[in-house]
Amino acid sequence: MCGIAGVFSPHSELVDEKRARDMMRALGHRGPDGDGYDTAPHVAFCHTRLAILDLSDRAAQPMSSRDGRYLLSYNGEVYNFRELRDELEQVGVTVRSTGDTEVILEYIARFGLDATLGRLEGFWAIALWDRTECELHLVRDRHGIKPLYYRIGSGNVVQFASELKALTDGDIRADLTSLDAMLLGYSATWGEHTVLEGVRCVRAGEWLTFDRSATVQRTRYFQLEEVFDEAMHRELERLSDNEVIERVAAEFDRSIDYRMISDAPLACLVSGGVDSSLVASTAIRQLPDLALYHADVLYDSERPAADALARELGSHLNVRPVSDRDFLGRVAEVTWYNDLPLTYHLNSVPFYLVCQQAGADGIKVLLTGEGSDEFFLGYPNYAIAPYLETIDMEKRSMQTAVHRLTGRAGRLLWPRQNESATVGLGELVSRFERHQVAIDAKAASSHLTRRPDVRAHAMTMELAEGHLLSLLHRNDRLAMASGIESRYPFLGSSLVKLAANLPAKHKLRWTRRLHNRRHPFVVDKWAVRELAERRLPPHLARREKRGFPVNVQDRINVGRELLDDGFVADTYGLDRRALESLWDVATPSWILRLAMVEVWGRLFVGNIGLEEVQKSLHDNVTLD
Repeated sequence: MCGIAGVFSPHSELVDEKRARDMMRALGHRGPDGDGYDTAPHVAFCHTRLAILDLSDRAAQPMSSRDGRYLLSYNGEVYNFRELRDELEQVGVTVRSTGDTEVILEYIARFGLDATLGRLEGFWAIALWDRTECELHLVRDRHGIKPLYYRIGSGNVVQFASELKALTDGDIRADLTSLDAMLLGYSATWGEHTVLEGVRCVRAGEWLTFDRSATVQRTRYFQLEEVFDEAMHRELERLSDNEVIERVAAEFDRSIDYRMISDAPLACLVSGGVDSSLVASTAIRQLPDLALYHADVLYDSERPAADALARELGSHLNVRPVSDRDFLGRVAEVTWYNDLPLTYHLNSVPFYLVCQQAGADGIKVLLTGEGSDEFFLGYPNYAIAPYLETIDMEKRSMQTAVHRLTGRAGRLLWPRQNESATVGLGELVSRFERHQVAIDAKAASSHLTRRPDVRAHAMTMELAEGHLLSLLHRNDRLAMASGIESRYPFLGSSLVKLAANLPAKHKLRWTRRLHNRRHPFVVDKWAVRELAERRLPPHLARREKRGFPVNVQDRINVGRELLDDGFVADTYGLDRRALESLWDVATPSWILRLAMVEVWGRLFVGNIGLEEVQKSLHDNVTLD
């Protein structure tokens, strides 16, 4: 787990080494255990190291292959590296280190990058220089767990890095479309566009190749729809409930086993919810002294459930209390590490603070529960989708009848969706990503005949290619800010494939009991909860999803002076009179979003220091 950066100059053997080293320094927090720098004609590679596997210098990067052809800078973990090392030894390739980096590099040298990517279990961002072909390869893992960005500048010089902040040299400007999307409530973590103009993101499952002719070859070596398999779905349909749970348990345990591999201290981040509780209860079988960490947020506390889990497991719960003052005091700092405005995940602040505590305690790996809600459907608004679909069908029937009687009244009462400027603008600024996901979901579910299964496929695709990316972004940036790697047992490859192909009844199941006040007669993520029933007390297995809530926004008052002559006013051309009008027409929650964009803009575009930005918040934002 590390930070990677570099420069590729296609038309000159010399590169800007100062720029490359500046990028490396910008990523220092991602690699507190050391850094490395190497050059070859046309390229400079940088690496900041967080040592998790093979803590010795033998695993230091950048690393050259034994045959001298490849130079690698790599960020991530490949859990099946021992199996890959055995395969190398069978063809006469000996690996000297005990971690995964050299294994990956020599596997590429022996079998090629394409074949290697198909064999990796884990997550990665790879920068690979091929000296023979004079090509730079940039690759990101299947789910987009590890970040990788690039920009192409004058002379077609390519700069790449793990975080946006390393690419903000020179005349950098905000991407207005992405900012608009964030103000409308989107996360801006989808697709290739970023909040910085001209800076692109290597997409999940994407492999980019840059050559000396300055052309870019794009390959999607993995797309999520590939995991949907008709044969597996039919097989799972024939299984009993117990057989399905046994399959889920086996794949979940296998995923946990892989993610316990570490030469550095490991712990578990728990909320008290069913997902993280299940992860902790399974992991502690292998590591009896597993430490638990919990962010106890004032007014939104989930600590009673986390305490109950710790008692059940006989483990100590390390608690980081988080107050409103903590939030205001850390907004600028968290925004800096997050790379994005805090418009989508205000819980980034407590997440950062609990990671800070774990890092201070020497923890380098944290297991978390992300991925369960996306692939097993655990969000309340998705659990009530069957209700909403029925209501929507009735509403559409009524609308059709009224339109037939009188078109004018129908258009007045129910404007068609494509006639709504708000809906159209939302699709436009999000670059129609949601629409594209819907198209992909339709193709991936073409073999299904039952409406609930088609619906479940579509919801899984939407969540996994949308909201999940925002969670992975948050977890990577804010854990790495404290020198910690986040790992996700629910995102094991085999488990993801199993979950994606489960019939809908094993995700959302009707029940006669009052399961949840937000979806009373539907059990969400049924298979996960059934597994939890076997490993946890009922009050934890059946606990309602809270979703790491924070409601500090209800008590924040943003002063008008915060936006005076600032980034938002300059970006949107707002004079003093316009700013005064803003407070007359905007809701407090939307003004808070603007304030979060203001903080980000001052830091990343205005190059204003962290302390100065934080002082401005202190002077112009109050709490009830």
